[in-house]
Amino acid sequence: MKFSPALIIAITVFALSILAVGRILIGLIVSNLHQINSLDRQQISQKPADHRFSVIIPAFNEEKFIRRGVESVLKQTYPNFEVIAVDDGSSDKTGMILDRLARQHPQLRVIHQHNQGKSVAINHALKKFATGDLIMVLDADSYLTPTALTNMALRFDDPRLLGVSANVRITRPHNLLEYVQKVEYLLGYRLKGSEELLGIEYIIGGVGSTFRKSAMLEVGGYDTDSITEDIDFTMKMIAHFGNSNRQFGYADDVIAYTPPVSRFSQLLKQRYRWKQGRFKALFKHRRVIFNRDAKYTFSLAFWKLPKVFFEEFLMLIDPLLLLWIIGIIHHFADFSTIFAILGLYYLFAMATFIPEELKFWERIRLMMVAPLAYLILYVINIVDWISLMRCLFNMKRIANNEDKTAKWQHVDR
Repeated sequence: MKFSPALIIAITVFALSILAVGRILIGLIVSNLHQINSLDRQQISQKPADHRFSVIIPAFNEEKFIRRGVESVLKQTYPNFEVIAVDDGSSDKTGMILDRLARQHPQLRVIHQHNQGKSVAINHALKKFATGDLIMVLDADSYLTPTALTNMALRFDDPRLLGVSANVRITRPHNLLEYVQKVEYLLGYRLKGSEELLGIEYIIGGVGSTFRKSAMLEVGGYDTDSITEDIDFTMKMIAHFGNSNRQFGYADDVIAYTPPVSRFSQLLKQRYRWKQGRFKALFKHRRVIFNRDAKYTFSLAFWKLPKVFFEEFLMLIDPLLLLWIIGIIHHFADFSTIFAILGLYYLFAMATFIPEELKFWERIRLMMVAPLAYLILYVINIVDWISLMRCLFNMKRIANNEDKTAKWQHVDR
């Protein structure tokens, strides 16, 4: 029996659609279980967790945001912490603002160094000055909600846990592109809750990321050859400790805010850096992929990490699939496929916006745009596709880790 090319494409698209639906449904179910566990953890705890935090804030030319970020840590409800701000050779008023804050707040220590990059700045604070058993890294343009350290401390009562990522949200958007990022972050982090329970968490993002200091020192701190130090460091930790008996998680109740990128060209710059850095980290630590060692979960080594490359392939052919769907709609005047896609993402968005801890009018506004969730996310798809093409043109250099620079790459906000 011979199958026509159109039928093969139709079957492929249908199979991929089923896979996407299954991923979202399973992700939502497991994420809800993760959120229930977080609520139970807060209710069971009768006393503050006995941990000391060293919150490291590396900064380079961040005079616009640095005060807000530092003060958000100083206003934490958790009592036992210190703040270490590293001015990495800023040429603006960042250092002066930090010195002024340090004179007012004894919990803040300011380190000035020549410009050497973010990883070096973090390592300097980690190895020479940090006194806490837990290290939180906070980007200088971001800030924490007041209970962030309290909720994070509760997570580390589990001795198996080595690293935890925070729930990062976008600050108030001022244009359409910024609103796209706000929706993207809410939907993306909603599914992130499932990754800890499934044993597939491999990116502890830089905003509010927290690790045990002893584990960080055991692996030698951050490598200084990556432009995405957070992805590279998480993979380095997983490669060394494994993620079966030692775990990496996500704290949905540890909320941090970061400003969105305001211009399309700057969003392209940011996402290319992210995608390039992720490829580089995966190639660098490729021994984890398909590794049968029991210290790695099967779901990470044989599913999640290989799936990253499969998803990038799907991203590569995404324009062709979209054109085929448009052709089917035009030829048969059948809009059921596009309505099904829009409906699926509408339900996904509603299942995210309703249970999230949001202000009343913010929730209402988000629910009003929920029917457009797929179209909103497709803007990010376009950015990711362009970033992927740039990575493919430079894949040899990325795979061989030829570019070992790790300089600051700010985007306009």
